[in-house]
Amino acid sequence: MAMSKKVIKEHMHKDCSICAKHMDVILYNDRSYRGGHYFGKVPLSTEKEKARARSFGTRTVMWGDKEVQVAKKDPKPYGYAEYWECPKCYWGESDDKPKTVYHFN
Repeated sequence: MAMSKKVIKEHMHKDCSICAKHMDVILYNDRSYRGGHYFGKVPLSTEKEKARARSFGTRTVMWGDKEVQVAKKDPKPYGYAEYWECPKCYWGESDDKPKTVYHFN
């Protein structure tokens, strides 16, 4: 079995979602990367759409052995933002206070 060599495909510039520090992320041809931690895309919704979704109310579901309230409807997003963290924030080593606050309600 031949091992494929990692080849740099792209250099990306991203900002940490916690401390807003600049990160240089290297993307390789095998879709792996280094320089940050990627968690996926976060939906972005208007306040009007969030209020509309809240008007549908909540329902009770079991999560393990606890009852939790879950929204009956999610707000319709108008777009998505990528969620990245720098290594210091990911490992809890950053002394910076969060500059960006996301509300998921």
